Amino acid sequence: MTKPKILIVDDEQMNIELLEGILSKEYDVESALDGKEALEKVGNTYIDLILLDVMMPDINGYEVCKKIKSNSSTMSIPIVMVTALKDKQDRIAALEAGADDFLSKPVDFLELGARVRSLIRIKQYHDALTEEQEKLLIFKSALDSMDDCVIITNTSGDFKYANPAFEKKFGYSLTEISKKHISLVNHAESPLSLDKESLMQDTKHEWKGNTIGINKHGLKLKMSIKCSPIIKGNRQINLVFVLREI
Repeated sequence: MTKPKILIVDDEQMNIELLEGILSKEYDVESALDGKEALEKVGNTYIDLILLDVMMPDINGYEVCKKIKSNSSTMSIPIVMVTALKDKQDRIAALEAGADDFLSKPVDFLELGARVRSLIRIKQYHDALTEEQEKLLIFKSALDSMDDCVIITNTSGDFKYANPAFEKKFGYSLTEISKKHISLVNHAESPLSLDKESLMQDTKHEWKGNTIGINKHGLKLKMSIKCSPIIKGNRQINLVFVLREI
């Protein structure tokens, strides 16, 4: 697995080398000697955490922190302010700049390791959640653009979702089908039964066939139907139906 990447920002090379020596066994370490270089590296490199010195020439740590936290593409990077200043106002200033944590110089190595591990875990959780949200958006976009009707129900067949193609073909809005059963759109003459008992007979296998649907206005629709279970762990949690007019 790729090591998490930490950016150390300090205008004293000796401080960078000290922190790098401690962290490089567990992490991929980058460094910057001033605020400008730090902002360039954050803009061009994927960073998991920043150790940021406060007292630097030109752009101090507070300003660097504010710039990173005000940018939507970098605001999720945890920033630990590292400072020799111990005044309460300095700590308040660090928090107001958007810092996630702070350490006082000289740095306690055990405390450094604990803070870094904790913030890296939080960043990883955030990244994983963001990735899942992006996958869901892609999945929804694909469903919305399909010509086939897609219905998602619980294991009993109660509606949970239907795509725009279903709404167009069957005439029901999502509000109208909420908490209703999929048998609502299955015609009495259909060769397939979609009642709760039939759907619950086999919850682990995909099946397909032909059916006769009926839309909101009573129009019969000859359709192919495919049902696939969604299984999480060893438990089936939903059914996905894909219907295509034939």
